[in-house]
Amino acid sequence: MAWRRREAGVGAHGVLALALLALALCVPGARGRALEWFSAVVNIEYVDPQTNLTVWSVSESGRFGDSSPKEGAHGLVGVPWAPGGDLEGCAPDTRFFVPEPGGRGAAPWVALVARGGCTFKDKVLVAARRNASAVVLYNEERYGNITLPMSHAGTGNIVVIMISYPKGREILELVQKGIPVTMTIGVGTRHVQEFISGQSVVFVAIAFITMMIISLAWLIFYYIQRFLYTGSQIGSQSHRKETKKVIGQLLLHTVKHGEKGIDVDAENCAVCIENFKVKDIIRILPCKHIFHRICIDPWLLDHRTCPMCKLDVIKALGYWGEPGDVQEMPAPESPPGRDLAANLSLTLPDDDGSDESSPPSASPAESEPQCDPSFKGDAGENTALLEAGRSDSRHGGPIS
Repeated sequence: MAWRRREAGVGAHGVLALALLALALCVPGARGRALEWFSAVVNIEYVDPQTNLTVWSVSESGRFGDSSPKEGAHGLVGVPWAPGGDLEGCAPDTRFFVPEPGGRGAAPWVALVARGGCTFKDKVLVAARRNASAVVLYNEERYGNITLPMSHAGTGNIVVIMISYPKGREILELVQKGIPVTMTIGVGTRHVQEFISGQSVVFVAIAFITMMIISLAWLIFYYIQRFLYTGSQIGSQSHRKETKKVIGQLLLHTVKHGEKGIDVDAENCAVCIENFKVKDIIRILPCKHIFHRICIDPWLLDHRTCPMCKLDVIKALGYWGEPGDVQEMPAPESPPGRDLAANLSLTLPDDDGSDESSPPSASPAESEPQCDPSFKGDAGENTALLEAGRSDSRHGGPIS
């Protein structure tokens, strides 16, 4: 039964953990924000001056900025032109060098700048003031071929993408040699990546820790209760054993034919509400009330008091408190009523017309009332059959 309770408790805490986790995932902002970004297809084309052959390459190696319109762009590549070799394009007066075939002017062009030195927004605004149709940033060398998200709100409708460091350096070297490079930017694949916000992580962590604390507290409470229950069971068994010994000191009597006394038609056992019969074994309490032995003994084990007058039978026998906790006191002198109880006689009608003087041949246990089967095995234990062969004139009369 204990393990079933524990299993039920563990199941309840499992449900609590799932509920907390579901609450953590359903709380507003728990799932964080969904980051949507688009890759960019970068197509470059130029004429190799040594072979006079057209070279082109196409790769989905770019990434659109967060605030950039997702659309294509086309133009010749231009790079910052400054005496100090500033390739980041952060200065407001930055000028760009755009090699053009045949010296054509006013052709659309694309600014190629290096990452670093200032914000993405500043770079884009500087190139936009020079009428660039798009801005291409290449990443730092330490990131290799990786492209990262860019935040550049407030830059208008100019197309902004990021390419890798190797790709950017390749194009930069061609432009610095005066080779016109044409770049075409196209929209690539749409990507959606969900991020769990820090708030949701903290909430889930708190929920998990709370569940663990509740589970630990429940386990401690369970084992404390189990320890106390085991101790109480041991104490209860010892107490019942001692109480049973004390109850065994109460007087017993076997009802016989032809005994003089009260009318059995008006007397019955207050526990089982059955009249006393011949060969019944009765228990006589200190208060002079009588009951079937197998009826009153279980009652006294649980209550210690007479069912009729509520007398504490254990104390009446000279024991105080719990029988197992105190030493037995000397047995008190028999009160005047004890002789009366010992010489109790009952008047029973002779139903079969047999000789009243002839003793019964059947065993007393054959006619005991069926009150509590658990005590039938103790019918002979601590039993003293009191023969009522004589009547005491000083204490004669019926017992109530």
